[in-house]
This record gives sequence, C-alpha cells and structure tokens, in this order.
Amino acid sequence: MKHCRVSAFARVARFIAFAAVALGLGANALLAQGSTGKLEGRVRDQAGAPIANAQVYVVGSAFNALTNPQGYYFINNIPSGTVSVRAAFIGYKSTQVEGVKMLAGQTITVDVQLEQTAVEIQEITVVTTTQPLVPRDEVTTKQRVDGQFADNLPIDRINEVLRLQPGVSADNNGNLSIRGGRNNEAATYIDGVPVQAGYRGDRYVGSAGSAISISVSGFEEASVTTGSSSAEFGNAKSGIINIVTKTGGNDYNGSFSVQSDEPFGVNHSTGFNRLEGSVSGPLAGRLTFALSGALEGQTALEEGFGSLDVPIFLQAGVDTVVNQLSELDDPATTADERATADTTRVPVYNYAISRGKCDAFESAGADGLATGDARTQASITGIRNNFGLDCNGVRLPSTARTLYQTSGKLNYSYGTGSRLSLSLATSRNHGRTLPFIIRYYNNLGLNSSNPQGFRARNYFATLGWTQNLSKSSERALALDVALSYQQDRRTDGPLTTESELSTRTPFGGFIVKPVDFLFDFDNFPIDDELITNVRRNQGRITPIDVDNGSAYNLVDDVRNNAYGLYGQYANFVNTSGGDTWSFGESGGPSNGTTNSRLSLYNENRYIAKAKIDWQADRYNRLNIGGEFTRYGIDNYSFSLTSKFFSEAYRERPIRFNAYAEDRLDLGDVVLVGGLRYDWYDTRASRPFATDTAGNNYAFPRISSLPGFDLNNPTALYVRDKSHGYLSPHIQVSFPVTDRTNFRLSYAHQVQTPDFALLLGGINTDLGNTNTNNVFGSDLDFGKTITFEFGIRHAFSDDMVLDVAAYNKDIISDPAARLVTLFDPAARRDTDFRILTNLDFGNVRGLDVRLDRRFGSFFNGTFSYSYQQAKNTGSDPFTYVFYGSRIVNQVGGNNGAQPPPQGFLPTDNSRPHTLASAFSVTFPGDFRQGSVLGSVLGNVSLFTTFRYTSGTAYSRCGESNEEQSVLSIENCNALFVEGINSQRLPALKELNTKLTKSFGIGGLDLTGYLDVRNLLNFRNVIQVFAVNGDVANDEERAQNLMADLDDLASERDANSTLGAVGADGAIDLTFTHETCNDWVSSKNDPAAANCVYLIRAEERYGNGDHVYTVEEQSRAINALYDVGRGTQEQYGAPRRARLGLEVNF
Repeated sequence: MKHCRVSAFARVARFIAFAAVALGLGANALLAQGSTGKLEGRVRDQAGAPIANAQVYVVGSAFNALTNPQGYYFINNIPSGTVSVRAAFIGYKSTQVEGVKMLAGQTITVDVQLEQTAVEIQEITVVTTTQPLVPRDEVTTKQRVDGQFADNLPIDRINEVLRLQPGVSADNNGNLSIRGGRNNEAATYIDGVPVQAGYRGDRYVGSAGSAISISVSGFEEASVTTGSSSAEFGNAKSGIINIVTKTGGNDYNGSFSVQSDEPFGVNHSTGFNRLEGSVSGPLAGRLTFALSGALEGQTALEEGFGSLDVPIFLQAGVDTVVNQLSELDDPATTADERATADTTRVPVYNYAISRGKCDAFESAGADGLATGDARTQASITGIRNNFGLDCNGVRLPSTARTLYQTSGKLNYSYGTGSRLSLSLATSRNHGRTLPFIIRYYNNLGLNSSNPQGFRARNYFATLGWTQNLSKSSERALALDVALSYQQDRRTDGPLTTESELSTRTPFGGFIVKPVDFLFDFDNFPIDDELITNVRRNQGRITPIDVDNGSAYNLVDDVRNNAYGLYGQYANFVNTSGGDTWSFGESGGPSNGTTNSRLSLYNENRYIAKAKIDWQADRYNRLNIGGEFTRYGIDNYSFSLTSKFFSEAYRERPIRFNAYAEDRLDLGDVVLVGGLRYDWYDTRASRPFATDTAGNNYAFPRISSLPGFDLNNPTALYVRDKSHGYLSPHIQVSFPVTDRTNFRLSYAHQVQTPDFALLLGGINTDLGNTNTNNVFGSDLDFGKTITFEFGIRHAFSDDMVLDVAAYNKDIISDPAARLVTLFDPAARRDTDFRILTNLDFGNVRGLDVRLDRRFGSFFNGTFSYSYQQAKNTGSDPFTYVFYGSRIVNQVGGNNGAQPPPQGFLPTDNSRPHTLASAFSVTFPGDFRQGSVLGSVLGNVSLFTTFRYTSGTAYSRCGESNEEQSVLSIENCNALFVEGINSQRLPALKELNTKLTKSFGIGGLDLTGYLDVRNLLNFRNVIQVFAVNGDVANDEERAQNLMADLDDLASERDANSTLGAVGADGAIDLTFTHETCNDWVSSKNDPAAANCVYLIRAEERYGNGDHVYTVEEQSRAINALYDVGRGTQEQYGAPRRARLGLEVNF
C-alpha cells in the first residue's frame, strides 16, 4: 500500500505545534545526531519477496527493529562506527552482515536476504558489505575522514588531514579556513556537542586562547561540512567540523605505537618522540568502553632550510674574570678617581655552538694559534673544538614542548535502542615560548633571566541520553539530551627558575611535570578585587609594582655574546612581541621579569542540549531542538611593568539557539528544510560618556573620566543589549540519472562574535594606554549567506566524482575602524580604534573530489579547489593595521586609500589547491612464493600530497623604515601596490609512510618509516615585503653600517690605549690587563667589552688581535643571519621518523 504524503505533512504540522508548546514549558531541545546515523533497508527471502515482522538488530547492542509488511525497517541514532547487522525470522536461517559503517548524520542502507529452512538451525549466514564511497542522502557538501584510514596516514593532528579536503585551506601555522572564511569561523563538535570557545583568541592583546584536541588514534570519524549547514548545527559562518570519538564494540581491540626521529641524528631531527595507544571493547553486557591517548615530546623547535649553517651560541663556562672599575680616571682633575672607585669582578664567558655544526670554526684564528701567546692559543683551540662540547645540529636550544591528549567513552544501550553515553577528553600543551631569537638567547645566559613559557590545558565531559519513547516498524519518537562541561585554560608568563632549568633539555622532549610560572592563577587570581583595582587604577594590578616598573629594569651593558656586538640596527621589529633587536648600551633588552607579559585565560562552559526526534512516517523525520550555553570567562593580560595595551575582565555571557527541521526522504529525492533562531547576551557592562550635545555613547575612559566615582567605579557603565537572528536553511538532492545526483542548498549562517573582540578593552582606561589600542564594542552577529549546487556521478561502486560550485556573501564581519568621538577629559574630538560590524566580502569557488578504490589494493581521494576570496578585512584588525596607515598622496593624511570598504584578497586565501590522500596495500599472499612477494607482502604505502597557491601579501615601498618589513607584517606607510596584490610562491608538500606488518610470538607488529617533505621541497613561508625575496641586501647593508659605526665609536673612545688601527681596524694587540682601562663609546668602564672583542676577532678573524673591518663584517653578518637569515623565511626540510606499532 502507498502512504498518503498529504496526511504525513498534516501529522508533521500537528506535532510541530505540540512540540512548540512543550519547548515553551521549559524543555531544552537539541540534536545529538552529530555523532549518530540511521540504518534502514529491506528484508527479503530468496525469491525477493518481502518478509514482514522479521527482527533486525545491531549485534551486541539494544538497537533493533521489526520490518513492516513491505519488509522495510529502520533504526535511528546508532553511534558512528563499524557494526554488524543481523536479521532473523522463524523458518529462515539468520543472516549477519559484517562491516557496516555507520556515518554520523547519514542514512546507511543495508538490505538483507534470508534463506528459508524447514528445520530450525543455529547456523548464521555471514556476508560482508562494501561501504559506499558516498552516502545516497547527501544534501550538502560534506567531506569525511575515516579514523582508521587517518591513523595510518603520515599526520600528527586531525587538522592535517582536514586541510586535504576540497574547500579547506590552512595558513602556515596550520589554522584552517573553510571556503575563504576567517580562521575561527568554523564550529567544532565532538560527539554531538559544540566545543568552540566563547573566547576564540581573535584579540588585539592578550592570550591566544586554547581548544581541546583529540588524538588521531582517538576518533572514529571526522567530517567537515563545507556547504550550507542544516538548521541543526550553527554558531558558524564558514563550516562545521564534526569529530566522533571511538565507541567500544563487541570485541577487544587495541594498539600501541612509538615513533621517533632520534635515530637520524641531531643534524636531521628535532628530538621528536611520540607514544600513542588505544583500547576498546565490552565491559559488561551492553556496556562498552573506548580509551585512547597520545604523548608527544619535542626536544627542540627547528627553523627552515639552512639553519644548520647558522650557529647559535650558548655560554660554556667562564673564560676569564676582569676587574671593572665603577669610575675611571678623569684627566681634567689632579686626583686619580680610580683609587676610590669600586671594583666589580665581571665574568667573561666562553661561547660554544649549540645549534649548528661543531666544525664551523675549525680554521679560526690561524695566525694567533701559530704565533700567539699561550692564553691566545688556548682560547683559539677552545673556539676550534667548541670547548669540547657536542653540537645539537638543527635543534634550537631550550625550546622543548610537550603535548598529551587522552579521551574515553562509555556507551550503554538498552530497551529498543535507547542509550547512555559518557565522553571524556583532556589535553595539555606546554613548553617554552620562543620570542625574537636574538633577545631570547642573549637573555638565556643571564642569571636574572626568567624566560617565558606557556601552558594550555583543556577538559571536556559530556553525558548523553537517548530515550526511545515509542517505536513501530514505520514510526519512532525519541528524546535526546546532552549535558556538557568544558574548560579551557591558558597561562603565558615568566617561568620559575626551577622550571626554566628543568625544561631546557628534558629527556625525549617529555616535560612530564607541568611548567611552573612565577605568577599564575594560584598566586595571582583573577577575582573581583583585581577587576575593581583595574577600574579604579590603583592597588594590586600586576604582581609587581606596575607604577614603579623602572625599578625592575636590568640592562646588559656588555657585549655579552660570541659576536662582540650590541646590535645597533633598530629596525628589527619582533613579529611575536614587538621587541627591538638591540642590546647593551642601546637600552635593552631588559631582563628578569621586565618587559615580560603575564596572560591568564580561563573559560568554563556549561552546555545543555535536548532534541525531540520524531520519525513521523517512512518519509518524514522531524527534529526540534535547542541549546543553552553559559560561559564563564576570566581574562587578564598585562605587561608586568606597564599598563599600556592591557586587558582584564570577568564576564558571564550566555547563548541560546532553537531550531525546527524536517527531513523528507523519498529514497532518491531528499528535501531538508528548517529554521534556526540564535540569541546571545554578553551580560557585560561597559563605560559610557556624554558629549556636549547630551549624546550618550560607549567611551574607553573609566577612572580618568570626569565624574568618576571611586566608591562606585561602574556607575557610568551601561549593560550591552542582547542580539537575535532567525535564519532559514534549505537543502535538496535529487537524481538526474540512475548514477548521477544533483543537489542544491541555501542558508543564512550566523555566528556569535568572538568574546575576545566584544569584551576587549572593556576595563581599559585610555589614560593607561593610547588611541592605537583597539577597543571592543557591543557587536552584532557575523552573517554569511551561502548558496551552492553540486553534482555527484558514480562511474561505478568504486569510483565517484563530486563537483560543487558555491557563492558566499559575507556581511557584518567584525572590523576595527577609526571612529571619531568626543573625549570628555581632553575636551576635543579624537579618532579611536573601535570594533564594528562593517567588514564584508564575497567568496566564490569550485570544489572537485574524486574517490577511487581498487578492491583492497588502492583507496584514495584526489581533489582540486578553486577559490576567489575577497573581503574588506582578512581579520578584524586589517584596516587599523593597513588601511589607516596608508598616506594620502594628495592631502598627506593617513587612512585615505583604499577606503575601508575596498574589496581585497584575504591574507590566507589560496586560489588553487590540489590535494590527495591515498593508500596502496599489498596483502600477505601477494605473489606468494616469489621473492617479490616476500618483500612486498603485508607492505603498505600511505601518502598525502598538497600543492597550493601561496598566501597573499602587500608589497611595501622603498624606504629605510620599510626594509625590515616581512610579508607577514604591516608596511609602515608606503604601499606601492594594492593591498595583498602579491603572493608567496606555491606551497608543495608530499608526505609518506611505508609500513611492513609481521608477527612475532602471536603479536601483530607493524614497523614503519614516516617521511615528511619526502622530495625536500624548499617552501617559502615569508619574504621581505620590499623586494619579494627571502633575502634583503639593503637591510643587511644598513645593519652592517650601524654596527660598524658602533664599533668605530668604541674604538675611538679607546684611542689612548692604542686601539685605533689602520683602515678602520681595532688594534687589540695589547695585553689582557690593559682591558681593565677599556671604556664604552659612552666613556663608561667596559673592561669585559675588550675581552669579548678579542675573542670575536679570534673567532671571525685570523687571531692576530688586529680586528679589521673585514673581520668585523663577518661577525656582524653572522649575527644578522641568526635573526634574518634565509632559514627564517623557509619551511622545514625533509625529516624522517621510525616507528613500531603493536596491535591486539
């Protein structure tokens, strides 16, 4: 009999009304479908006749169903993973279908044939199904990654396989962009629950934030929806990333692996070591478990190609100790001031190569070694043999980092498919922070130094409950509920002395004990008292006396390095923290805690979700749901000795969404339509001011605002408004031929703004910073209107081609703009940098994907993406960093061109991308009995490939100020071409993993070789913006001139000692005792400088102690290369690891 489609729609309409009332009474409904799938099919006999009332169930679970008179059955909400499906009926032999792969959010069809028998027997017919390459009910573009397949690929993170999917690109830091969106515009779900932080780190100052991460061995399936999303998923403008962690099955399974690059030596490894394992199986009855985890240690970071040829030095014991007077004799007086001056014993250190080749100076100081005195010969011998110390090859010293990831799941099914689940996960990433490299290593050797470290820790716990309320062969009603607690916490700040020492060279790169900080949440909590002090601008604001920061300055006034240099060229702006490359007499760098920034971030999220899932009939499935999230965000970021560009707040925003969606599945035709309502409220208040006309407006003054009440610091604050948006979502798929399907989708996708933007500067007083500070505001939703159409053609069951074209209109993106406001304190109008919703853009593109397999021999995907992404801003700060700096060639004012509304290529856009991931497997019986078979049997090759356009950058004009600007930075003022008119060279990546399986004593073992950048591609990750090259001779020349002038000044200041040599040389041929009278270019006592210059001449010269200009230039260029050499502009070269895996 046929179902009446009209009556089906009528039942759906009645139920919507009923459910709306139920929701109004307080039920929070939301879908848990993100981690489950639907199973359906027909049960027939050998003649093809349907069998009614046959029982179909998932083996080892409570999921079951009865067939209707047409033999049709369905089972909803089966967890993602591989299951066995069994069908049984009296008078028939039971049939079990193995290898059924359930996909999250999709319908899998399994038809079963039963064999009739006259006698009841226990025998079961077992058949194996072949997983379709693409599910039939795909209504939008969704790329899937199987966890087992990904675990075999040469990758370390889930993001590394997601970036191989069409429509997904990644910047040089690995941050994903989906179809041209900004990096943080996707929402990530784990086991059906969103884990996206409210504070996503898109900030002007402060913490970068952190996010939970799942190990590659810990997930069952990952997908990225690049097309229009359904109403079920939201709070994302660009796409949805869905990760389903492993669920235990009926059998015990496990694996443990270890891999390391240590066997290849320090010249070809970073001390990378990784331990990874997983285990799953039944606990009791229908209760199953799954556990997985990874521990990754890295002894050192590495720079790019050529880093081995650029030495980095560390102190290696004391060379000598000099007597340095606090005051020298003044010839203008009759008294000898030295007689009453204090004497300081200043150690002069040996410097040995840490990063680099130990034979780099094996020929140094030849003349001095042949003719010099014993002291000179000993010094040169030490330089030549690196003072007897081993070198560390390509490894940057004191840059160890450790990551661990663990996850687990308990799953219990009961009744007719009801279930309870508990998902837990935690991750921690911590280690040393590497700021501008010269400053870091200069400070590292000082006893007063407290280098910076970081620690990011994340927790995730979700309790899920699915209760079947009623079920028949054609209808089902279920309630899904999920409660989740999540925490993200990050600390960035100076390390304790003990932690600094213990993390320099940890064994295997494993920092087992969490790094300790001088100041953290325990001894410097973010509490209401602290926030009140910040608003009042008094009391405890930083851990030390912020109003007396100069008292903590420690300045290195000595040429305390292997180069004998101060580094006077002041144009090296640090891309990480804004430090200037200069030390010694130029005034920095300050050591100890000075100029260190303390950033503390903690976010707690409480999420409640529920969903009513109604299978109204065979064709209609209605979902009505909602989600409520409460955030608790504590954020603090201050320089320890300054209030400039600071941040501190404690806020408790809330967010809510509700949706209703119907899925009409007619077999070949699938139509999905829904509405989604999003709402949020920061529940925060921000300072307001009033101008002379009586207008009230948000203004960044608190304690400095006229009328401020010390006893009521928030008296002039005004609470933010709430925001809501109703968005439609429509998706349809229908056949064109029996092998070709066409799909269309349209949606409005909205996202709550990053609370880091909304709350930025909310308690920062303009009197403690300046107008370059970007202040947050009460932003509205960011919105994207997306439309796509796609076509999928199955050439066969083993070859499927998918093509999708799309258009995305981006409106109301967060954007900082120059806003003119009246300043009540200054009594004048002033331009401020305020966050608005004024950025907009458009993305158009084409995604092509080919899935191909040849039995079990070959399985792979090949994809191509074309993308044209343009926006008025690549991020919220594009205009204030770029557009507002451009000089108007007519009027001379900044910010005139291009206008803020100029459409520009985005920073991370990559117009063309080719990518592939595939495996080649030779079975154990391949060419059995032959030599070739013995070699290739049980051998597999897993490969990933990516070729993509380089990212965009702006070319800077020719001026002294622009010479130091890199492509990842901002031009100072001169943009000779349009913004982002240039592109880096294409990025090329080929990684491969070769495995060989074998057995020993009943153990299933797999050995493997994992090679990254197999073809040793020299990828350019940044260039100089003035010439588009990895080197800049003009900047090198400016640096050389600055340091030569500095050395000449110090030489001339010591002319009385005979230091002025011929042709600009520094004559250092006097005895070491003469160094006691050496002065700096400022005529301050500098005995240690004299010895350091002698040692630099012995290292970079011939050792005769006549320091020629040519020899000085070698030392200056060597120092320049450390901070600005080509290794800074290139990616890593080829690196390999060896590994062993045990499976059981």
